[in-house]
Amino acid sequence: MAAIGLIEARGLVGVIEAADAASKSAQVELLGIEQIGAGLVSVRFSGEVAAVQVAVEAGVHAALKVTEVISHHVIPAPHLDLKDLLQGQVPAAPAAAPQQAVGAAAMTPDPSELHRLPVVRLRQLVRQLPDSALKGRQVSRANKQALVDELRRVWSSGA
Repeated sequence: MAAIGLIEARGLVGVIEAADAASKSAQVELLGIEQIGAGLVSVRFSGEVAAVQVAVEAGVHAALKVTEVISHHVIPAPHLDLKDLLQGQVPAAPAAAPQQAVGAAAMTPDPSELHRLPVVRLRQLVRQLPDSALKGRQVSRANKQALVDELRRVWSSGA
């Protein structure tokens, strides 16, 4: 899969029209139709970049005959897990989690160098810790020193 295309319109009829026209216009795979809420419905396609671009353009043109198109977009070279996520499947994260933990341990920065890391990276590291006392918005609102302290606390208790 080289690209993902999305069309969002008001009402199911317009999206079905868009899906039909898009599927007929190019070699794309229909990933699904989803009712978002408030009358909004989206359709998703995958395929080669040029084919998805043609399909989205044809779908938008067809949907405009029937309803209002809210937005449309083509994502070239999406992340590998994105297609599974858009199909409603959980990516292979449970099987990859132990490998990531091993890789994360190998790539864990030295505790003495934590102050050199940007706050964004420190927040990422804290969010990866299953035993962290900081959760959700606490991580987002924590300052650099609080993040460093939390990383050192968890790492020292796990050693």
